Amino acid sequence: MFRYRDLGHHLGMASLKQKIEAEHRMREMLEDNGLPQPDAVEYGYTCIRLFFNDTKTMVVVDIDEPPPGWKYAGEEDDGALLEDP
Repeated sequence: MFRYRDLGHHLGMASLKQKIEAEHRMREMLEDNGLPQPDAVEYGYTCIRLFFNDTKTMVVVDIDEPPPGWKYAGEEDDGALLEDP
């Protein structure tokens, strides 16, 4: 048999409280700027994702700090990205 250990908050995960707060802040920001509310919201391990069906758009809100060495899309990485001459 497997024993279940504390599956509460893993160090690499954002807490449920942080995810709920991020969703509320995003909803407030959208409302304050006259933008539509999301059609769906998903909670990931370290982010939330807001889905807008009409525009086929998804917004990802990162909650936790990325791990050391993390590279965002568009950052230089061993010459793999092309630069304008």
